[in-house]
Amino acid sequence: MEFNFWLKIFKRAIIFFILLVLSCASSLKFPQIDFEEKDSDWRSFRDDQSNLDGRDFDITLPLKLLWRKKVGPSYSTPLILDEMVVIGSLDQKIVFLGLNSGDKLGSYPLSFPLSITPCADESVLYFTEGKGNSNLFALSLKSGALVWNKRLRGLSSSPITIKVALFIGTEKGELLCLNKINGELLWKHKAGDFIYSTAVFSEEALYFGSGDRKIYSLDLSSGKLIWSYETEGAIYASACMDEKTLFLGSADGYFYALESSSGELLWKFKTEGSIHSSATRGKGMVFFGSNDGHLYALSSKDGELVWSFKTDGPIHSSPIMVGDKLFFGSLDRSFYGLNSLNGELVFQYETGGMIYASPSFSGGRILFASMDGYLYCLGEKE
Repeated sequence: MEFNFWLKIFKRAIIFFILLVLSCASSLKFPQIDFEEKDSDWRSFRDDQSNLDGRDFDITLPLKLLWRKKVGPSYSTPLILDEMVVIGSLDQKIVFLGLNSGDKLGSYPLSFPLSITPCADESVLYFTEGKGNSNLFALSLKSGALVWNKRLRGLSSSPITIKVALFIGTEKGELLCLNKINGELLWKHKAGDFIYSTAVFSEEALYFGSGDRKIYSLDLSSGKLIWSYETEGAIYASACMDEKTLFLGSADGYFYALESSSGELLWKFKTEGSIHSSATRGKGMVFFGSNDGHLYALSSKDGELVWSFKTDGPIHSSPIMVGDKLFFGSLDRSFYGLNSLNGELVFQYETGGMIYASPSFSGGRILFASMDGYLYCLGEKE
């Protein structure tokens, strides 16, 4: 009898939780937001599908704190959709804020911490949820309705969408290609270990790294292997590209440049630490951080060191370029701005926690999250 009593209580609690989540989802509507994609939006981990991350904007320094809001500790890159900011939190929620004011517009409760940056395609938000990131959700931000959800296991990389497809990696080393409309599995490719590296693409090929130490190139439509290149360490970072070259760092401390069509090694550069920071490229250089605490600028042509900048902690945050400035965070708790041409420090802002997350940018405002639980918005004071 006692067992049945507690079973009833448990069932009622589950029903209450489900109704609570559904009620939150149904009220999570943003009719004031224009979800048509704009150049000022930031819709995924690195936004640009080739991870170039450059913004042609003449930003005026020094930047000022426009607002900061408590969202909980976060590894996520803030997404920017029109005038709304979307960020996942380790406090088991997705938070929606106004871009201009930082005012809270809503939140979506989760049952587990969200450590993977979501992505948005038109008005649909794609995110992982559940123990071990076991579920993938597609949520309409226009209607508040759940479009679909698919039970998968061990999702481990940030999703990206390309035309009708959605790509995401798993802890078991599977790169999954799903139909973004209904979640149907289109194909999958098995690597030898975890995939934390978010995929990038160019024309008909897809590229990513794996914990098995390899960099992969797959046919975009079928998932068939085109080539693979083995490094000396696991790969946590995501690649960036130019027209013919793939750039990617490894836990072996080397930064690699490969010919994108064949996987042939063009050059490699040795740092003194594991590389978790994803690179960006511009002005004939490629930029990335290392666990040795340096932000490096290399010639994209031959891998020669142009300059390096030393912080007081490992760099996991991936740099973004705005005009001729680079912005990134460090585990030393500071957010930095550098002159991309010579590595000169032009801006520094200290937070109360380590910064793992990569920043985003829109219309003169730079957003980033810190492990102190705050989301920061820096920009030009009017």
